[in-house]
Amino acid sequence: MRIKSFYANTVEAAVALARRELGAEAMLVESRRAPLEARHLGEYEVVCALVPEAAAPPAAQDTGAHETRLAAELAEMRRQLDVMGKTITRSAWSGTRWPSSQPEMSEWQARLMAADMDGELVHQILEAVERRSAPGSGPLEDRFAAEIEERILINAVLAAPSVDGPRIAALVGPPGAGKTTMIAKLAVTCGLAARCPIDLWSMDDYRVAGADQLRSYATILGAGFRMLDSAGALAQALDERHGKRLILIDTPGFGPRDMDRAQDLARFLSTRPGLMTHLVLTASTKSADLIHVA
Repeated sequence: MRIKSFYANTVEAAVALARRELGAEAMLVESRRAPLEARHLGEYEVVCALVPEAAAPPAAQDTGAHETRLAAELAEMRRQLDVMGKTITRSAWSGTRWPSSQPEMSEWQARLMAADMDGELVHQILEAVERRSAPGSGPLEDRFAAEIEERILINAVLAAPSVDGPRIAALVGPPGAGKTTMIAKLAVTCGLAARCPIDLWSMDDYRVAGADQLRSYATILGAGFRMLDSAGALAQALDERHGKRLILIDTPGFGPRDMDRAQDLARFLSTRPGLMTHLVLTASTKSADLIHVA
């Protein structure tokens, strides 16, 4: 299968270029605005594929099966193209030094790119930091920190007062993501600081002494604690809750091979009314790994 991108100032013109080179049999895989580093070739990018004649199925082949297989191949192709596009974009940005009179800006560009930050986002942050560079604007590191912090969205729903009963949140994620520690932090900021009665519940019966850390946090914070060993026990505990305004639930860390074990809990969390589920991930994780885990 042959895959190629065509660029023009309109999608129609790009498709026409593809048809001219690949022929009328060319399949449109994707159309989008061209990335900044390729914008000089045209405003739009059209990705087309050509299946060789030898790869075409016999006329007698089942049409439904062929269409299903073709749809799967196209979906995989789109995924690979997306990964390739991001890799090319990152490489293009990382190879271009930031045009600035301040050499530190190029160093910061390299630091952000090394952290696997998207190239266009790095470009936007660098531009915004330069706009902040007025006399007396403070150290460059503080300006970068302020600019990045402004781009982090905060959902304050756990800290908001509730009139419909307790706010209940379960934290899920892979092993080692920091769910238990995050529950302790949320208990302090959304519970103690707001003088809100809280309960900390653990379902981590998979890790050796998995619940002991959360039990210790609960003792230190003066919060209630419960150990639950199944989705059924969790359902019963939720039905029996009394006087609490915030309940935070720690769950086992599930990896790719643990999905069968996670089925019952996942089904319960997705169907229980009034129960929020939050995915916990480490901020320093590479973008591709974050997407994979999500």
